[in-house]
This record gives sequence, structure tokens and C-alpha cells, in this order.
Amino acid sequence: MRILIFLSILFCGIHLQAQSYNKDLTAAVAFFNTLSTHKDFTTASKKFEQLHNMNTQDWIAPYYVSIIKSRMSLQKSGDSDKLADEALAWIAIAKSVQVNDEVLCGESLANTAKMSVRPSLRWLNYESKIKNPLTLAQKINPNNPRIYILQASVQRHLPIIFGGGCKASKALAQKAEQLLLAQSNDATNLPRWGRQSIIDYKKNCPF
Repeated sequence: MRILIFLSILFCGIHLQAQSYNKDLTAAVAFFNTLSTHKDFTTASKKFEQLHNMNTQDWIAPYYVSIIKSRMSLQKSGDSDKLADEALAWIAIAKSVQVNDEVLCGESLANTAKMSVRPSLRWLNYESKIKNPLTLAQKINPNNPRIYILQASVQRHLPIIFGGGCKASKALAQKAEQLLLAQSNDATNLPRWGRQSIIDYKKNCPF
């Protein structure tokens, strides 16, 4: 009888902890979708780190930490090189839990951030690390708009002599926009970012 009571209390505790984790994760993801200031990015990063400590078997929290660190690095919101290293470390944690198309997009973005610190010196070393995860992600889920957002960004920033520029990347950006519009808006903790990236792209390369 005592064992049954103990197990009942244990399972109840686990259930309540899972409920708390899911509730906090949903709130953190909603906050992530509104980030705009350095303070916001820092606050969100710490929250996702705490969530990862609550549940180390979920890829979502470390994924979001990596995305935040990559964005901060690209925006030069701190030590870009260090932030890129942190982004790579966190996406490695996510990847150790699960390899999926979103995690592979995060891996590509983290490597882009690392390369962007010194692009003229690092491009050759990082080109495959940026492109290969997106190729694999496309095989897993060709309808993920973030694949084409990242591909379009890479293509646009290449020198025209190497096949870069607006014209070369336009089709990728258009496909990304179409997939974003088709993506469900149902409440979910899965990644939904990308619309602002398309808006920024269209400012430089209208279509």
C-alpha cells in the first residue's frame, strides 16, 4: 500500500512538473516572437537556458538559445565571435537530443554567425558548414520556409561574381514567403520565425 501511495505521489509530481514546463515554454516562445531589444534577447536566452535545465531531453529550449545567440552575433549585440561560439554549442546540445529540419536550420545559422565575424577570411572554411545542414534539412522537410530564408540570405550576400545578389536569391525568397503564408498559425512551441526576415529582404531586393 505504501508503495502505491509513493508511486501515486511520484507520478503526480512528474505530471505537475511537465505541466509547468510546457506552460513556461509556451510563454518563452511567445516572448521570443516579440524580441526587439538587447535586454529582450538576454532575458529570453536566460529563460530558455532555465527551461533546458528543467528538461534536458527536449531539443526546443537549446534550439531557441542558439537562435537568439546567432541573432545577437549577427546584429553585433555584444562579442560577436563569443556569441557565435555559444550559438554553436547550444545547437550541438539540441542536435544531440534530436536531429530535425529546424535544428539543422539552427546549425546553419550558427555557422553563418561565426563566418560573418570575418567573412573574407572564414567563408571557405564555413561554406559547407552553412550550406550542408540546409541541404539535409530540405530532404527531411522541403516545406520548411526557414530553409529557403537562410538560403536566400546566403545567396544574396555572395559577391555577384560568385552567383550572388538579389536576382540570384529572389526565387528562394519568394518560395520562403509562400511557405510562410501557408504555414499554420496554430499556437505551438515549434519555430514560426521568418516573416521579419522576408520583410528585411524585400527592403533590399523588392519583389
